[in-house]
Formats: sequence, structure tokens, C-alpha cells
Amino acid sequence: MRYLARTIAEPGFGGDDATLRYAALWFLRDVAGAALAGVDRAMASRRDDPDVRRWLAAYLRESRSVLEWTDADAPGEVLLAAARTDCFDLLPDVFAAVEPLLADPAAQVRIGTAAATSMLSRHPDLVAHRPQLLAYHLAQCSSDDPYHRASMLLGVGELDGTPRQWLRDPHPGVRICAALAPALADDPEAIEILLTQATTNPGVMEKCALQGMMSLTALPHPAAAIAERLCRHVNDIDRLLPAAIASVPHGITYLDTGENDPTIAALCEPYLRVIFPDGLPAHSAATPTQRLLAAVVADHDPAWNRDTQGLPPQDRYLATPHAQAWDATFTRLHLPTDRSAWRTTANHA
Repeated sequence: MRYLARTIAEPGFGGDDATLRYAALWFLRDVAGAALAGVDRAMASRRDDPDVRRWLAAYLRESRSVLEWTDADAPGEVLLAAARTDCFDLLPDVFAAVEPLLADPAAQVRIGTAAATSMLSRHPDLVAHRPQLLAYHLAQCSSDDPYHRASMLLGVGELDGTPRQWLRDPHPGVRICAALAPALADDPEAIEILLTQATTNPGVMEKCALQGMMSLTALPHPAAAIAERLCRHVNDIDRLLPAAIASVPHGITYLDTGENDPTIAALCEPYLRVIFPDGLPAHSAATPTQRLLAAVVADHDPAWNRDTQGLPPQDRYLATPHAQAWDATFTRLHLPTDRSAWRTTANHA
């Protein structure tokens, strides 16, 4: 991180590959986000303890993925806490290094820099920069390029801006990014835009069908972001039902479930959470909305196809993650994995 802060603005950074600076900016944003999530200075202060040094020496001889760590690897957690703390303390220097790139002639670099600086500005020593960063993002939204406008509008949202005027942008992707701004979470027009999108084509931004707009790095799972927003701010489950039904065939996505990384899930998980808050009811106790959604889930074969061995290799490759996603969703929400239970609630024959 120190190396990138020292070199990222140099004219020769990345050599002949113009994409490396852009990628480095996103790396810095991701590291900043992890560091800003919280530091444990007490744990980090133990980095030079003898048991930590012994663990590190053994680990360097035979490293293992952090996913394979056990309770015996507690000294490794100390080193991770130390690294996170060091990164947190370095963030003001990183901001000073990348801020000049906001004026870079390359639009891609400006997008990456804007995203990095908006994240960095959450650091307590950098919050004073947020008003000027918000003004910069809003000025950049005048671009003729919808991808550029959409990217900058995501930053406007992160900086607590209210991009209401872009709710009527001619480009659907731009409208969605404006509507996702936290400041517009309860805005009726923004909610209607997201409901319409979730109902008519929930995966449009993920399928790159936005008139040539490529996917947005700052919004890797837009369908999930839309679903989560709607389920937090629309209290009428009957109003949510069309979007919930449309989400079932969409398949898998990744949700923030409190783990370190987004977790594989069925896109309809946020809707299932609010429509079945107390689990799957018996048919006699279910509302018409619950019965209808239960019927749609029961009829969705990929949610129940666990025996993939007889499928052709390509079909088996596609079916496996769908089964994993639905299993994970059902488990988290304490909903039955027995298809007959869903049919019973729906009153299927």
C-alpha cells in the first residue's frame, strides 16, 4: 500500500498497460473499506509477542489459506489486526497521493479516483474533504457518457448527496444509480424506479443490457442492492410481491449477510425474509401473498434440483451453484428445504 501511494501518480505507472492505474485505485478503495470497517489496536499491539513471532516463522515455512485456519492460528489474527491498523493509519497519505488524479485526462482514471477518494473520506482525518468531493462528483455527472454519470452518482450517494434530478435521466442505469442513493431511500419516485426495475427486469444491470453500459465496479451485484433497498423501505408486502416473483427465476446473487465477504444466495432471499418473517406457514394460516410466492418458489425447478450427476457437464456446472444458493438462503431464513412443504402452503395438488 505504501508503494502504491508513492508511485500511483507517477507518469510511468503501469508502463504500457493503462488499466493498471485504474485497477490499483480500486485495490486502494477495497483496502480502505476493510480498514475503515474497524481496527483493534489492542490486538495489533501484540504483533511482536513471542508466540506471534513463532507462529509467523512456522507459517512462512508452510503457509495455508486463512479459510483453513483453526483456533491454533489465533496469532495470525493478531497480524491481520496489525495490518488493518497500519492500513488505517496510512489512509490520509493515500488520499494525498491519489487526489490529484481527480483531474486526470482519462475518464476511467477519474472514475477510479473518485471511487477511491469517496471511500477514503470516511477516515476521521479526511471527513473535511467530503463537501468538495461531493461537488466534484456532481460536476462530473454532466458527462454525456451514461457509464460515467452512473459511476459518479454512486459516489454522490456514498457522500450523502441527494441526486434527485437524475431520477429522470434518459438512461435506466443512471436512474437506478441515482435512486440507490441513501438520501433517497424513502423518496417515492426513487422507490418507484427501483420497484419497476425489480419487477420488469431485476437482472438488467448484471446482464449488461443497459444500452452498452458495462458493469459498474462500485456496484458488483446491483439486483441484490435493489432488492435489499426495497425490502428495507417498502413496508407493504403486497406492493413487493411482483418484484419478489420476478426475483425467483433470476437465480443467484451475492448478499451482505454479515460475513467478511458477500455470500452466495438466491436473489429472492430479501423478499422471502420480509414475506415469511416467521417461517413458512401452513396453508390455512398463509396470506394470499404468501401462498402465491410459495407457489412460485415450489414451481422453480432450479431451487430443488440437487441430483445433478445425470446432467451433461455444462448443465451440471450451471445447476450446482443454483442449488448451493437456494440451500444457503433456506438455511439462513429457517425455511424448509422440502419442496412438498412449499406446495402444501401454496395448496398445490
